[in-house]
Parts: sequence; C-alpha cells; structure tokens
Amino acid sequence: MKVFNGTQHTINIYTLDQCDNTDPRKLIVLDGQSPCHVIPAGTNLNCVKVNAPIDDTAFDFPVTGAVQFTGHDDLPDGYDIYIVSQLFRAAVVALGGDTSHLATVNGVVYQDIDNPRPCGCLGLAIG
Repeated sequence: MKVFNGTQHTINIYTLDQCDNTDPRKLIVLDGQSPCHVIPAGTNLNCVKVNAPIDDTAFDFPVTGAVQFTGHDDLPDGYDIYIVSQLFRAAVVALGGDTSHLATVNGVVYQDIDNPRPCGCLGLAIG
C-alpha cells in the first residue's frame, strides 16, 4: 500500500497501551515509548479558503463571514491513501469531492500533560 503524507508533519503512531489513558481526551505517551509506526513528513496539500460576505458594521471589533472553500490542490497520482489535514478534507467535502482515499490523524497523543503539543496519534481515520 502506497501512502502519501500531504502534511509537513511526521506521523507517529502509538498503540493505546503505550499511553496513559487516565483521561481518554488527553492521551499521554508513557515514558520510554517509541512509535510503533512512523510516516515521514511529506509535501503539504493546500486548499483555498475565503470568507463569506458579512455586514460587519454592527460590530466594534473585527468579524468575518464563515469559511468557504474555492479550491484545493490536486492529489498526486499513484497512491492508495493520502494523509491530509482536517482543513483540506473539509475543503474536499465542501466542494463535493471524493474522500474515500483521504486520511486524517485519529486519537491524538501528547508528549506530556504539561506540554499540550501533539506528538503522535493512535492511527488514521479514512474516508
């Protein structure tokens, strides 16, 4: 199976038993654990977004209309799965495209409780 990583991030995949899951919403990788699978950083796939028109005269602070998508990068040929950002997938959905080969990270894993930056995930959500 050929996987294209359409993000600029390395995808580190851990198993649930490699994590402290005391709080299932904040999985923390246990000390000394290494990812069971690593997908190297790839080439970023982008979408084009604009904001819907809105009458902002009633506000005394900046506001914009809801996000709308007008396009996205083409997927390169020859891959079975394309790892993309949630934003890119949302653009494909909004524009009526096929998401059956798109994957996003699923089950975010954090390095430690004091550093809320993600360090990996439990796997990919496809479709």
